[in-house]
Amino acid sequence: MGLSHQAHSELRRLGERVKKVLTAIMRAMPAQAQTIGGFARHIGCHRSTSQRLFNAYKAKSGEQVLYHLPGQQALNALGEQLRGHVPHDLVAQWGQVSERFESTMPQYARSHAQLKRLLTSREEDKVTTQDQNLPGQDKRAQLYYAAKSLLGTSMDEIFCAYVLTRERGREGFLQEVAMISKSQIKRETGAAPFVQFYTHPHNDDFIAPLHINANSRVEAQRFSIGIAEELSTPGLYQAFASYSPGNSGLVFDPIAGNEYFDATFIFNNPDELVDPLSHASKCSSTSISIKNPAKKLRLLVLIEQQLDRHSCVNVGCYHGNQKVEEGKLSVEDMWTERLPEFPELRLIDLKAGAQALQWDKVQQQKLDYLFRYAELDPANYRCYLMEVDYPIWSSTYRIYFEHQ
Repeated sequence: MGLSHQAHSELRRLGERVKKVLTAIMRAMPAQAQTIGGFARHIGCHRSTSQRLFNAYKAKSGEQVLYHLPGQQALNALGEQLRGHVPHDLVAQWGQVSERFESTMPQYARSHAQLKRLLTSREEDKVTTQDQNLPGQDKRAQLYYAAKSLLGTSMDEIFCAYVLTRERGREGFLQEVAMISKSQIKRETGAAPFVQFYTHPHNDDFIAPLHINANSRVEAQRFSIGIAEELSTPGLYQAFASYSPGNSGLVFDPIAGNEYFDATFIFNNPDELVDPLSHASKCSSTSISIKNPAKKLRLLVLIEQQLDRHSCVNVGCYHGNQKVEEGKLSVEDMWTERLPEFPELRLIDLKAGAQALQWDKVQQQKLDYLFRYAELDPANYRCYLMEVDYPIWSSTYRIYFEHQ
């Protein structure tokens, strides 16, 4: 029998914690210890232990970290072998995660070998927990209806697409062109106004969002936010009421005569994401915060192939909307805020069009609209897609890339 979803989540989080400490240890080592043989000679451990540590260090998920770790005896010995070679706090941290692994493993397996078999088992989906909790999607649906009733606002779908390109933004930055399209928004009488939030500060001369149509084209070197006319309910632009600099939000009045409405925004960020191939920060992240209850989230990240070749991609769902200062984003630090929710990520062939994306033609038209506005060729990009039914209200869904 395989592991439950909850067990996978717990072990994944433990593996990510181990990798955070292991990464700090590797970075503290001198140049001559940055290879398997050099590390073994430098601290005096067996070469097989060094091999497994390097495999864990390069692992792409928390489960893979635990899979590749050496045995418990070698882990305990490593604490002593590291003394004098890394700072004392790292030795102490390694002791903590080693003890945590030793105490956690018996909860799921009789040995490390059995745990490794369970981590690679495909039986996860067949395992249920002993309690009577609802499946994840049903829990999320309950939260959706509760939040909808509480807030008096909801929407059917949030469609987001982020296009990341080198050498089109300002020097040292990626250009990020993004579309956020919200469908069938409903706001009850007395509910808070509809607000579109974002993170980039405005220029001092900002008055209102751009009025974008099919003939508009982006100014690649300038931050902008605009309303896509053809993809929004008529009257949305005229309903713009104010800009709130305190929380970076566009505030809208109700659109007369419309119980439901659609709103599509396009952003151009030329100086928010550092270029990971020329900057010390080796992590790029795109995210969407679920500010209003929604039935469906589709999040796409289209990354230039040059960047994708040097990257590994991962996903997560996180508490709230914690802003990370650009240039200081670290994959190793992300495990602390991740929720047990672990959305699926798919690689999409854009040449196959809407059929590969498994949605209706309207969504494909939105993607085409974005590329036309940005004056970019979709053939130069790799597309990653996350789809979530009833995304968790007041959480943040993130797709992030570790660049080599």
